[in-house]
Order: sequence, then C-alpha cells, then structure tokens
Amino acid sequence: MDIFDIVVLGAGSSGISAAMRGADLGARVCIIEMGRIGGSQLHKGFYPIKSAIGFLKNKESGAKVDEVVNAGILFNNTSKSMVSLSDKWKKDLIQSGITIINGIGTLSSTGIITVETNGKSIDIRAQKIIIATGSKPIALPAIPFEEEIIIPVDDVFIDSSIPKSVFIMGADENGCELAYFYQALGSKVFLGSYDSRLMGQLDADIVEIVEKSLKKNKVKLLLGKKILSYFKNNKLLDITLDGGVKFQVEKIVQNLERQGNSIELGCDLLGIRLGTDKKILVNEKFETSTKNVYAVGSITGRLSRPGISAEEGRIAAGNAMGKNISINSDWVPTMIFIEPEIACVGCFAQEAHHKGFRGVEGKAMLEDLDCSIINNNFDGFFKIVADARSGIVIGGQISSPNASQLILLVLMAIKKGLKVGALAFLASDKSNEIEGIKEAARLCTKALKSN
Repeated sequence: MDIFDIVVLGAGSSGISAAMRGADLGARVCIIEMGRIGGSQLHKGFYPIKSAIGFLKNKESGAKVDEVVNAGILFNNTSKSMVSLSDKWKKDLIQSGITIINGIGTLSSTGIITVETNGKSIDIRAQKIIIATGSKPIALPAIPFEEEIIIPVDDVFIDSSIPKSVFIMGADENGCELAYFYQALGSKVFLGSYDSRLMGQLDADIVEIVEKSLKKNKVKLLLGKKILSYFKNNKLLDITLDGGVKFQVEKIVQNLERQGNSIELGCDLLGIRLGTDKKILVNEKFETSTKNVYAVGSITGRLSRPGISAEEGRIAAGNAMGKNISINSDWVPTMIFIEPEIACVGCFAQEAHHKGFRGVEGKAMLEDLDCSIINNNFDGFFKIVADARSGIVIGGQISSPNASQLILLVLMAIKKGLKVGALAFLASDKSNEIEGIKEAARLCTKALKSN
C-alpha cells in the first residue's frame, strides 16, 4: 500500500495549491482527480471567461469579425486554451514530485483512501487528507434546469451558444463577470439579485463603479427582486419578477446556491460534520471535525474564486505539515474582472473600527492622472486606507484597467506593516497607473496630518 504524507482529493485551484505547498514543505504528496486537472474554475468558470474575452479583443483570433462573434471559433479556441493550461498544471505537479492518480477517491477509514481507477480498486494510506472536491450548482425548486434553456453557471461553456438575450440569476463577482462576458458576445443581458444592493459587502465607491460599468455596457440590473413565474412562449421565456417587472429572454443562467461534492466521499464513516447543502464544516485553519482531515475551496461553502481557493489550499497544506496558520481575509484580494477591473484588499475606511483601527483614506481619481490621457482611460479611482494612530497601510481599493495587478503592491504594504509614505514615494514615472497609488497615498498622508 502506497503511503503519503498528504493526499489531496480534487485537483482544482485549491487542491493544486495544497499539493504544491505540501511538496514545497518536503511532503510526499498524492493528488486524486476524476477528471482533467484544473477543476471547475479552469474548465467551467473564471478562466474560460477571461480567455474568451481575450479572444474577442484579439482581432487576429478570428473570434470576432466586424462586430460579429463566431461562436464556433470562440468556444473552440477557449477550450483549446483551457486544455493547454490543464496540461501545464499537470506538468507542474509532476515536476514538483507529486503523484497524480486519475480516479474516484473515497474515505474508507481513518488515513485510508480507496481509489477506483482504470477498472480496479487500490488503497492509499495518508498521514493527512485535504478534501478539495468542490461543489455543483443547485437549481431553484420552481425553476429546474433544462438543457440549453435554463442552465447552471457551470454549463455556460458546455452549452457553447450565444443567446440573443439572457437572464443571469445571482449578482456576485462571478455573476458580474458573466454579465460582462455575455454582453461582449452581443447578448442583451439582465442581471438579477435578491439583494437590494449589488455586492453590499464592498466599499460604496466600488459598488457605484461596478454598477456604472454594467450600465455602460447595457446590462439591465434587477436588484432586490425575486422571480415570481416563468413560462415558455415559443423559443422565449416570459419572466415575471415581484414588483410587476416583466421581460423575455432566450436563456436563464442560475448562479445561485451550490451543493458540496461530499456525498460519495464517505464523510460519515470518518465522522466529518456536514452543514447545509452537503458542505463540509471547517474552522479558520480548515480543519474538519475529524483529526488530520482538512477541507478547502467551495466544498466548505465559501465563494469559489481562484485567489481565495489557492490561499485556502496553501494554508491547509501548511497546517497539515505542522504549522499553525489561520486564514487572514484581509490578506486575500477581491478582484472583479470587468471594465475597468476592480480590486480590493484589507479594510475599507468605514469598517476599520471593527478591526481596532481608525481608518483614514486618500482617494485619487484616474481622470486626474497623466496615464488617463495617455491611455484614453478615464473611469476609475485609487484609494489607500491607513490607520490614523500608526500611519500603517491597512487597506486599498482600486478601479482601473490593471487593478488586479496593482492591488498586490497594496497587499505587500499591508503584510509588511509599511507606513503610507512607503507607497507615496514609489519610484515610477507619471505614464503608468502606479501613479494612482502614489497620489492616493500622498492624499492619505495629508489626511493623516489633519487628523
């Protein structure tokens, strides 16, 4: 029987991150995956959406000619890109000394995993187990999934068609990116949410610019409204929301609740506690109720995003190897890939007092920077948040074409406990967006002095 220090069930973003981190720490690691390496984020979600939008913007790709999208070329190119990326990730795992087994793994007993692979059953012994098997969408009881008409968000690239109109149910980060994607395809997009405010957990200025971006791209926002009824009208769906809102679409995409992929794992045999929708309950260290078993990614009920999932996997693997680390949500950026990109990390000024700080912010508008004229991009802003008492950087929010990359500078400042002046005096010229961080930091320093 093969014996490993860590066995990871599932090779999505969180599972791969866990396996790579374990190998870096000197562990003998095995990763078990029933499908292609990469999981839902690579093959069904964020990565193919980003790739497809890249093809649409690239005139040489042939995916869009004279404003007309060629669905065959677009989806074929995207699929090929994801296969190439999956192969690369597999190669990276192998080069790191990680054993890959293609099959279905179940928890037979404490420390033993049975894998059905190539028509046979094998047992693997694990000192520590990390479950990263992800989740799957759940249909609303009154609106069951129906092939090509009412589909889960995971089937967008399986369906590979371009509807003239689409209603996306669920307006989180994934929903906003999906709305932007369908708009880029030329669809008329309706984006709905049961909440009356779009992504209410984010800074008000961020929410405002997300709404502005979606409306600029002609996405119809339907907030705070539940679906009352729908019925088929030839090839269209007649939809009625509360408040008397009525409209027609060709397709509904449900981006709502998910169920953890835990049913076939055998969690009950090991006493692993499950929450609602078969999601595995974990603490801040990603430990389950069973010793030496961890769980990460969307199987725990958290929103599955590449950066978050990778951080969870890294922390779980570290703890499996004897470290004592808890996830720090302030060190995990939130990114939304629309135009302009949105990125946040750390505290918002208004909520800083909940974490023992007194937040002071500096805000620079993109339109006031030289780079906005050079690049013809005027919508966006840069915020730096510091603690009034210590002057250290505790947060930042950016809306700009390269926000997802620039936010890492702010994250580094937070991790290192740097004072806001360190960002104000970054060495750069005025032609790039780093100037926005510098100016926001300068204004933050000025605000600190006046407090």
